[in-house]
Amino acid sequence: MQKVLVTGASGRIGSHVIPLLLERGVSVRAMVRKTPLPEAWRGQVETIDAATPWEDAIGGMDAVVHLAALMPPASDDDVFRANIEATYRLLNAAAAQKTKPRVLFASSDATYCTGWSLQSYTEPIGEGEPQHPTVFYGLSKVLGERMCLYYEEMHQLPIVRLRFVWTLTAEEILKLFTETPYKEFVVDADRANWEGDGVVAVPLEEDGRPFQEHLCDVRDAADAVILALESSAAPGSAFNIAGPEAFHYSDISPKLADLLGARAVSARCRGIHSYSLEIGRAQKQLGYRPRFSVFDSLNDALATTRAKS
Repeated sequence: MQKVLVTGASGRIGSHVIPLLLERGVSVRAMVRKTPLPEAWRGQVETIDAATPWEDAIGGMDAVVHLAALMPPASDDDVFRANIEATYRLLNAAAAQKTKPRVLFASSDATYCTGWSLQSYTEPIGEGEPQHPTVFYGLSKVLGERMCLYYEEMHQLPIVRLRFVWTLTAEEILKLFTETPYKEFVVDADRANWEGDGVVAVPLEEDGRPFQEHLCDVRDAADAVILALESSAAPGSAFNIAGPEAFHYSDISPKLADLLGARAVSARCRGIHSYSLEIGRAQKQLGYRPRFSVFDSLNDALATTRAKS
């Protein structure tokens, strides 16, 4: 791959993918909407506006890494335009190229119905699990994948679908434990549990069972993108992309609390259900080897915090 277009280039995953492409000597064209790229990349990366016609954006590219998308709290109308309509226009333009570029489509575990879901998953979710989204964002990704399958079959467009689990920076993973993002879902009887300072959250399912979650450090997600670009076995398949293993907050939060001199406090939350993703296909076919467990990410975030203080 000599020339690659990255959409959503200034986003969480895109901003980590571009340095890896530059290290490999790839010529990068970056599509950005609002957030500019770092000054350090000036002169190394061709930047184009998100309003650029897709035919012009894709022209001459060997591959397209399509990461641009909107998530809640964006409105369903905005999600439709950004995730469904834009993907259609991208695929149509790619299919019209004389030499068809490889397309990497960033999908999501939200296509399965994870986290805020109908019930817990007792087994890891494989790529063959029926897709059953419960939010419009997840539906937008299901429809995006269906369009990908159509363009593969009808236009012989080489496409890789990467189903990313919740992907965060190390600092964002730390905030999951220290800023109680599930607070608005706490049952009434436990509402006061996370009040005050010095609390590390231990979210539980509503019935009191430990809540299991699966995350992906953004550095592992970026590695997966590069592998999907380089692998001859990738086109035509969907791959779950997640961290090395799922975790229970009840296992991790007390260890983090000890490091912070804080208290690990449990609270039951409505609507959250345990899940994990099976990543064996990505490991076998792409050579994907995620490096960062949730505790590795937490330690990196703490080291960064200490260095800034």
